[in-house]
Amino acid sequence: MVSQKQRVLDALRKYEPAIRREFEKAISLATSAVDLLELAGLIEANRIDDAVRLLRIDQSLLWPLHEAIRATHMAGGGMATELIPKGLRGVFGFDGRHHRAEQWVSQHAGQLVEGITRESIESTRQVILSGLQEGRSSRVVAREITGRQLGRKRVGGYLGLNSNQTDSIISGRAKLASGEPKLMREYLNLKLRNKRFDGTIKKAIREGRAITGKQLDRIMEAHKFKALGYRGRVIAKDQSRVATSAGREEGMRQLMESGRVAKITARWQHNLSEKPRHDHVAMNGTVIEVGEAFEFPDGARMKHPHDPAGGAKHGIGCKCIAVYRVHLPKD
Repeated sequence: MVSQKQRVLDALRKYEPAIRREFEKAISLATSAVDLLELAGLIEANRIDDAVRLLRIDQSLLWPLHEAIRATHMAGGGMATELIPKGLRGVFGFDGRHHRAEQWVSQHAGQLVEGITRESIESTRQVILSGLQEGRSSRVVAREITGRQLGRKRVGGYLGLNSNQTDSIISGRAKLASGEPKLMREYLNLKLRNKRFDGTIKKAIREGRAITGKQLDRIMEAHKFKALGYRGRVIAKDQSRVATSAGREEGMRQLMESGRVAKITARWQHNLSEKPRHDHVAMNGTVIEVGEAFEFPDGARMKHPHDPAGGAKHGIGCKCIAVYRVHLPKD
């Protein structure tokens, strides 16, 4: 019999790439849809708010991402049927249209889409203001935001990046353009830089010169491209785990509410991770009934691993799962 852990891992392998693909596709479509000349004109006229509105990611482009999360949640819910005793098989099925399931998907996916849109607005505003302060032309700033045209799409732009990534790239660009050896070496410590250019940067440091012009543009374009790929992977990994776990818990709740079982318990199972959380390790083996919550010393209450109620502290990078057990009524 396939273990619950293996079922979850199989689902993650299937749905994580789909979530990442829809995120990257949405950003690519949004970037390619920007009118470069109009954007440059708005920046030139110092109409920053209008420029930012032009760069706003249309909600319709992120709808497939919303649906990818729904599919992942449904897959998690469907796992409930695999734990049903033989006598109940064919009687119970997960209802993905249950009002609670619909509400979870709508609220959670909606918050994710809103967050991506908000961060994109903040990031592009940062880029525009930074470019103007440094005296770069409006057309150059517009091209930095949208990236380079490659076939039918643009690559290496800022759209889709979060504020921290944008800050790091803006700061990194300034360091390379400064000509200060110490600052230029600091750039070489940035995790998301494209290491292909390390030799070029080290050579410039040895020669005591700054990196400017097209050479600097190529380095930063590659940095942005790598940063966007990283963000897509982080979003996909996190959201696939959240949606799968929430779907599994919802499936168990529906089974419990069917009145055909006595109770369902959930056991917290800690799985190996690069940086294990001590409180998650301590939680290993803790059993609750479905409908209750796992309680942590810091006050967090989570119905299941990856429950957004626990915040990023308990969610990002976590590989724990809930192991469910169905208890039948006693004769």
